Amino acid sequence: MNKVIIIVLIFSLAVTAQAKIKVVTTLPEIAEIVSFIGADNVEVQSLLRGSEDPHYAEARPDYILKVNRADIVCSVGLDLEIGWLPKILNKSGNAKVQEGGPGLCILGNSVQTLDIPAGIINRSLGDVHAHGNPHFNLSPLKLMEAGAEVVRVLTVALPDNKSEFEKNYDSFKKKMAELHTTLAKSVKKTKVMEYHKEFTYFFAAYGLESLGSLEEKPGMPPSAARIAQVAKMAKDNKVAVLFATPSAPHKTLERFRELSGVPVIVAPSYVQSGGETKAKSIEELQRLLVTSLP
Repeated sequence: MNKVIIIVLIFSLAVTAQAKIKVVTTLPEIAEIVSFIGADNVEVQSLLRGSEDPHYAEARPDYILKVNRADIVCSVGLDLEIGWLPKILNKSGNAKVQEGGPGLCILGNSVQTLDIPAGIINRSLGDVHAHGNPHFNLSPLKLMEAGAEVVRVLTVALPDNKSEFEKNYDSFKKKMAELHTTLAKSVKKTKVMEYHKEFTYFFAAYGLESLGSLEEKPGMPPSAARIAQVAKMAKDNKVAVLFATPSAPHKTLERFRELSGVPVIVAPSYVQSGGETKAKSIEELQRLLVTSLP
């Protein structure tokens, strides 16, 4: 019998016998989606709190232990967590969550991505993602697509609960659609920019005209000449606002603001699970970003 089939069978029998499926996610918004769809069948915890940059997190020993004990591991994928998650999976010794295993859940697999690069890709181009922009978490519409992968993996674990997962998924999609529709009514169509291409899906979801990013190459600080060039372009095109996350270099943002006269909004790009924040859920983060618009 095929080795993968054997692992799937063992996996299904094991999770059927236990009270809840143990799911580990990389981000808080993924944990929220899994909790919504899995309901009482899952026990979910996120490795990151949303305040870290998921490009550059560490393969911490406690993360490895949590993944070792998990039935399912859910990530964004699209190389967002490429610098640390593969190390954790490999060191965990958990066969269920390795590549091709029944417990590996990659939400990006069910999302139609933006910004898919063309031509030859190499490090000289910066932090380019070969399969498209991974920051789809800022679009309620794309989160609806992402939920399909969660349903797939949960159904592998508990086949008898397939109809329940699908019903919950339908409810999740309805919730996201209603949230998007409600917030879209208050969004004024205007021109916007971003420091790093983290808000691209948010702009697209609400019909905002994006004039691009302040970075010339993803993940690489812009030069003084680049800042001056983009600032002039933003001023000439009457850009209303530039979005950036707290990790963006403050001096660069301030220089851009001085040269362009364009307001800079510093806001989280992920759900925040810890500390004092107004973005502790997908809905809260969406409302925070929409109300930040001019």
